[in-house]
Amino acid sequence: MRDDTGRTSEPSAAVHALPVDGRRVRRTPPPPVRDALDLLTDACGSNLAAVIFFGSQLVGTSPSAESAADLIVIVRDYMLFYRALGERLPAARHLGIITALNRVLPPNIINLSDPGGLRAGAKCFVVDERDFRHAMSRAARDYFFRGRLSQRVEIVHARNAAMRARVEDYLAMARRLTLDWVPLYLDGSFTVEDYCLRMLEVSYAGEIRPESPERVREVYEAQREFFRLVYGRLLDDAARAGRLVRAGQRYALAEPPSPRRRRHWRIFWMRSKARATLRWLKYMLTFDDWLDYITHKVERRTGMRVELTPSQRRFPLILLWPKALRVLRHVRRARRARREAER
Repeated sequence: MRDDTGRTSEPSAAVHALPVDGRRVRRTPPPPVRDALDLLTDACGSNLAAVIFFGSQLVGTSPSAESAADLIVIVRDYMLFYRALGERLPAARHLGIITALNRVLPPNIINLSDPGGLRAGAKCFVVDERDFRHAMSRAARDYFFRGRLSQRVEIVHARNAAMRARVEDYLAMARRLTLDWVPLYLDGSFTVEDYCLRMLEVSYAGEIRPESPERVREVYEAQREFFRLVYGRLLDDAARAGRLVRAGQRYALAEPPSPRRRRHWRIFWMRSKARATLRWLKYMLTFDDWLDYITHKVERRTGMRVELTPSQRRFPLILLWPKALRVLRHVRRARRARREAER
C-alpha cells in the first residue's frame, strides 16, 4: 500500500506481534483499535509514522466495556497531526496550545471515541519520533514511556518496514535499560520473576495512579510467559557480559552499586513522579471527557464508588482535591494492609 507521498506503507489490518520465541505472529487487532487506525490513517496519511497497542485491552487485565484501548501514536509533526484531526477532536481547536504542550511535556493524551457509541474507543498517547526515541533512551527525563512499553506490546501500524524496525529497536533498548535500575531495588540474588515483579512495582509507584494493591500481580500473571522469555533472555545476556552473576535460576549484580548510583535513581523517580503529576493537569485540556474517564477508572481499579456534584464538575481543579486525596489514602491503606498480611 502507498501513502500520499508515494512511500510504501504497511497495512494495519493485521498486527505484527513482537517476536518472543523467534517467530513473528500475525493477529487481527480488536474493533476499537481497528476503528482508531482507520480514523488515524485516513486523516493523517504519511504524517502517521507508527502505532503501538499496549495496556489492559491487549494483555487482558481487567478489561470491561468502559476500558479504552491504549495506543502510542508516533507522528512526524505535531501541528500537522492536530490540524488533520480538525473537528474530530475538540481539543484541536486550540491548535497552538495543544501543539506546544505536546512539545514541552510529551505525550499528549487524546480520546478517540467510537462514533457509533458502541465501544469505549481508544486512548491515544501522541508523540513524535524524536521525542519518542529520547523517552525510550537512557537520557529520558522520566519513566513514562519506558514503564509502559517494557511490557508486552504490538505494533499495529508502521509507515514502512524501516519505521517498524526502528520502533522495535527502541522497544528492545527500553527493556535492556531496566538492567540499570531494577537490581538496585532487589535484596541479594533474584529470579526472573522477582526481577519483573519489582520492575512493575517500582514503575507503578513512580506515578500517581488509582490502582489496587493487586494490580502488579495481575499485570504480571497476564504476561507471565512474555516476562519469562524476554527478561530471562535479557538476564542471561547480562550474565554472559559480566554485569550479573548467575547461580542456577538466580542472578545477582557482579559489583555492588555505588551510593552515587542509588542517589541518581532516587532523584530520577522523584522527578518522574513530578512530571507524571504535571501531565494530569495537561490532560484536562487535551483529553475530552477526562473527568468521567478518570472517575470510571478509579471505580474500576479500586472498587470505590465516586460520585461528583455539579459544583465539582464545574470547578474540578478547585473542588476535587479532597476526593482525590481520599482515593489516594484508600489505595495506600490497602497496599499497607496487603504488605502486613504477606509478612
